[in-house]
Amino acid sequence: MSSEIRKSNFKLLVSTFAFILFSSGAVHAETFPSKEISLADWGLKNPSEIGYASIGVLHKKEGDELIIYDIRKQRPVVKEPKGPRGRTPSFKGDVFLVSHFNHGNVNRLGGYFNGFAKIPSKSSVAIKKTPDGVSALAYSYANATPGFSGFWIHLFNFKTSPAERVFLDATPFKYLTFSIRGEKGGEKLLLQIADRAWEKKEDSLMVGDVISFLPSVKIERSWQQAWVPLSKLPRGLDRKELASIVFKAKGNRCGRIFVKDLAFTKKRDVQIPSAKAKKVFPRSLSKAMWLWETEKISENHEEQKRLLTFCKTQGITDLFVQIPYKAAKENGKWKILWDSSKIKPLISKLRKIGVKVHALDGDPLFPLKEWHGRVTALIERIIQYNKKASPQERFIGIRYDNEPYLLPHFGGIQKEHILKQYLELLEKSHALARKAGLSFGVDIPFWFDGLNEFFEPAAAFEGRPLSERIIDIVDNIGIMDYRTLAYGADGTIVHATDELEYAAKQGKTVFIGLETVWLPNETIFEFGPKGSGSRLLIEKIEGSKVRLTWSPEGKQVASKGAFLLRQTRSVQVPSSQLTFNQKKLKDLEETMRQTEEELRQFPSFRGFVIHSYESYRSWLDRQRGER
Repeated sequence: MSSEIRKSNFKLLVSTFAFILFSSGAVHAETFPSKEISLADWGLKNPSEIGYASIGVLHKKEGDELIIYDIRKQRPVVKEPKGPRGRTPSFKGDVFLVSHFNHGNVNRLGGYFNGFAKIPSKSSVAIKKTPDGVSALAYSYANATPGFSGFWIHLFNFKTSPAERVFLDATPFKYLTFSIRGEKGGEKLLLQIADRAWEKKEDSLMVGDVISFLPSVKIERSWQQAWVPLSKLPRGLDRKELASIVFKAKGNRCGRIFVKDLAFTKKRDVQIPSAKAKKVFPRSLSKAMWLWETEKISENHEEQKRLLTFCKTQGITDLFVQIPYKAAKENGKWKILWDSSKIKPLISKLRKIGVKVHALDGDPLFPLKEWHGRVTALIERIIQYNKKASPQERFIGIRYDNEPYLLPHFGGIQKEHILKQYLELLEKSHALARKAGLSFGVDIPFWFDGLNEFFEPAAAFEGRPLSERIIDIVDNIGIMDYRTLAYGADGTIVHATDELEYAAKQGKTVFIGLETVWLPNETIFEFGPKGSGSRLLIEKIEGSKVRLTWSPEGKQVASKGAFLLRQTRSVQVPSSQLTFNQKKLKDLEETMRQTEEELRQFPSFRGFVIHSYESYRSWLDRQRGER
């Protein structure tokens, strides 16, 4: 499981790439992170053809590492529709209820909610129980200058392309209303609103201090109804195309505020419809782990005891165990060298405590056709092992963690060809496993059904999301849903919902994967002919090969005859968003609880899978040591 940052942030790819000649002297390029690529992999012949690209810089302990995400001749243009895009939804009486915020991730307008913050401030939003036992939207914050924090609630579905988006026409209404309370009372909150134009700028206009719309002119520890006259909206704001409601914390302080029953009304003081009880879907769920250091554990009695104890105490039901083997080609055929006698006792011990063992392997190269023989040879070797082993010593399934998107040329013109080979491998592998009575599962990133920055499919084959094509073939999937928050526009719930819905229709099951491995922070950069900040140097090497080198702000790289690009945009991706490694056990437990609560409605939801035993165990040991 390498390069988690890359696979977790594919949806964030944003890039612009154009060249200008740079000839002044400066620092040599070799002192900064660089990467060599073949222009042919990106459908280009000469560096001068490049008009756009994006890169990621992983800020690792041993130094920065450069990743190339996208290179093209020109930056795609996302078309904006002309004319009004607002619509008034149907409603009864004098009230249109946007959301009670008692469950779910999306409101009745298709809008998500999400926290935002600029360091050193912090912000998070989730649906939680209030001190008086009511489910509501809980906004937790730690505000500190020069940063800021807050949360937004969209009144449209941001996942759709700009041409398809429908905003709220609020002209029939006279009030925006919501119920609010604080955890301690006295919290300070500002209200802002954006229309379609301001949303495009990623900004909003001030409406006023929330307390000015409350009966007591103060946020209390008890619920109050805020009534915001739409006549108070700032001039220039188009009420026919309202896009988002924004709340910002005021002052340098920490706190928690709860919001529920958000609605637009034709009259003041009208009755807001009561929330219906959420449906409960009780059933037992699985909890799995990936295990990579199989050889170390199978050869050490004490390590086996630690693993067995850990599985029992943590409620592990399934273990994805990497097969320690070597492969070699003889006379054009792959031969698997594996001493299976070492793993037999371990499987038997695991099965005795109720843990189902799946044979695990994977490599980014395996989806390529020249490696298919190696993959199927291992599956056949596992099947042979099962035939000779006693029932208590057998694997119950095959599992593959092949990640073709880690191939350096995946983002180029060969993507669909790579995906075709990948799907062919899955079909071959599943046929072998099914014939032997073994389940067959694969692990995929959450963005296999997503769109990129330009609303193009991030990974599709013959017009369908890759996740659907994979679910059609396999028995189950594990979604590498590497986020540390459950709710919001970038949480575990939203990233798993589509796959769970499709898997339920196909009668398949889904594990939700969470991360405990240490990961570096990442910065995703966009470059162009004009800009400021960091630089990107492009040097021709030989043939179609070029070297790309990134230099941070305030530094310069130069090389005779090379091109220099200027930063136009950057996106910070903190590792705390992806992994629980630097978080507390209560954070993981809370995210799992919230995720489970929302996803239990899907019969396809099988449970969680933690990456990985090695990091999960050491992380928990560290937690106990810090108590």
